[in-house]
Amino acid sequence: MNQPVSRHDRVLPTIGIVALAAGIFAIDVITPLEVSVSILYVFVVLVASSIYGWTGILAVGLACEALALIAHSLSPGDPWSHWSLIDRVIGVVGIAMSTLLVMRNQSAMDALQRSEAFLAEAQQLGRTGSVGWRDPRGEQYWSRETWRIYRYEPGQTAPTLAAMLARTHPDDRRLLEQTIEKAFREQTGFALEHRLSMPDGETRYVRIVTRIAREWAGEAGIVGAVMDITAARRAADELQRAQSDLARVTRATTMGQLAASIAHEINQPLTGVVTNGHTVLHWLNERTLNLDKARTTAERVLRDGERASGVIRRIQGLLMKTPPQATDVDLNELIGGVLDLLQTELRLRDVAVQTQLAPALPAFLGDSVQLQQVVLNLVINGADAMSEVTSRPKVLVVGSREGAADGEGVVFVRDSGIGLDRETVDKIFSPFFTTKAKGMGMGLTICRSIIEAHGGRLWASPAEPHGALFQFILPNKAHVDL
Repeated sequence: MNQPVSRHDRVLPTIGIVALAAGIFAIDVITPLEVSVSILYVFVVLVASSIYGWTGILAVGLACEALALIAHSLSPGDPWSHWSLIDRVIGVVGIAMSTLLVMRNQSAMDALQRSEAFLAEAQQLGRTGSVGWRDPRGEQYWSRETWRIYRYEPGQTAPTLAAMLARTHPDDRRLLEQTIEKAFREQTGFALEHRLSMPDGETRYVRIVTRIAREWAGEAGIVGAVMDITAARRAADELQRAQSDLARVTRATTMGQLAASIAHEINQPLTGVVTNGHTVLHWLNERTLNLDKARTTAERVLRDGERASGVIRRIQGLLMKTPPQATDVDLNELIGGVLDLLQTELRLRDVAVQTQLAPALPAFLGDSVQLQQVVLNLVINGADAMSEVTSRPKVLVVGSREGAADGEGVVFVRDSGIGLDRETVDKIFSPFFTTKAKGMGMGLTICRSIIEAHGGRLWASPAEPHGALFQFILPNKAHVDL
């Protein structure tokens, strides 16, 4: 849309328009020329289009028409002769057509500028700019929002790949450059997320999505969108931190519930250490000296000490506040560690555990502490589901198997408890939904978020003939991005 011109700024151009029109009028009056002079009024209309809106252009056009007709009656010669009238009609029609064309062009320009203004506002709201270029090293087209995203002032810097790279984080520049070169070489679009390093030291995140376009005289070029995703990226990071803290609190709560079991697990090997320590002293006594028995008993002390230390390490690992650590995870070993930790708790609940572990499963990329938490939660939930069962054995089956796709692994926990109906299956992973009298309703929600963060899926279904079956699947290491 044209910017409104102030009354002060219109003074000199208006004087110029009047002077030009007066000069043409004077020439038209004092010379015998007809069309060749009156057609010069078109220039007056063109000059008016740079100052006024379409109503002003119409007024100037009508004024020029009037001057042309007045000059016709005042010009030398016979103004009513046949050819004189034809010449004047041609001039008047030329002025009218020019005025209409200029008005139409002005309306189209106003509509285009309104559209551009709306688009610019929409891009600013969506933090998405547009970009286009034909040569990987040549000048680009940037929308107003693209200039804002890269924090350049229009006109002060050429919109080029070099300008993009200057704002790109040093560690991401080569990747951006190679991606663009490959897109032009292979005539394909691309999508790339990378960091920007701003002059004030702030790091921001953008995502560029492009496609190949051939609208420029048959030449291939790239058009695309530049999205500022900084806010979304930071929100995702904050959510991840919040989920991590919530998961740690849940683990601590679970450990609190298992305090008696944990104390028993540690107390057993410590009791063995003390007992065997006294036995070693006995066999080292001068009257009862027996080095072979002393050595054997000392080995039992070391074994019990390692057992107690292992329990403590597992508990520390579950409670430590550390960021996710992606390592190779052996699912069978992970399941065994959790069951070792819970064996006393399950025994006190009269729960018999059966394991069905697939041999030779590949290693999976993941955070072992988080995956331990998932298995721990599923095993405890299975035990809780059988707490009121009295008419049949309380059997909990925990196992692993290969998934349907190559390289996938599945862990499953099946109980023989009260089971799940269809309505419960649909709601059980919802936050704050629980079937326990004292439950928070967050355990399974956190478990699902952990598995999904590993690129997998967690689901539940009724088990036959009794109970519930919980399963989660982990993808091949090559498909995981932690």
